[in-house]
Amino acid sequence: MRSLLSLVALFLVAGLLQAENKPAETPKVAPNIVLKSPDGKQSIDLAKLTADGPVLVRLTCACTGCDAELPVFKKLQEAYNSKGLQTFVIFPAAPEKASDYTTKKDVKFIWLSDPKGELWKTFDSTAMPTNILIDKGGAVIKIVPGCKTNGANAQVISAEVAKLLKTEEVKVIAAEQPKK
Repeated sequence: MRSLLSLVALFLVAGLLQAENKPAETPKVAPNIVLKSPDGKQSIDLAKLTADGPVLVRLTCACTGCDAELPVFKKLQEAYNSKGLQTFVIFPAAPEKASDYTTKKDVKFIWLSDPKGELWKTFDSTAMPTNILIDKGGAVIKIVPGCKTNGANAQVISAEVAKLLKTEEVKVIAAEQPKK
């Protein structure tokens, strides 16, 4: 029995040593892409955006869930805009439809229309929505797929942005009100 325990301990120690000697994973780098604005008049270079500071790329649509998340992502951008965060939203819709939506919802983000969904492939995303936080210089810091209409995904992003910008985290979701 004692030799069995010694053998188990040896394997555990060997495993810990191996884990400590593993090289750190290289962060994924954001794709080097240049996109045209919906009117075709402006080029948007993701590398240039990330050179200035962190960028949140939000692959989203105007479904009920994504629409419910919009206010907290707007709050997120407002909270960190002056500190350098830029939000870049991509809609899988025709430019006219995306333009109508962004006007109606008063969206102040940089936005693009991608009716063929090519950027979902570029970012290797299968979820709608997908939020990709990219640090200054282009390293992908966090990918948060899916929709949380309570704002939890935006809060996860807020925590990461605060770390990147070395500032206090902003609560972008409202505290639950006590039930009466």
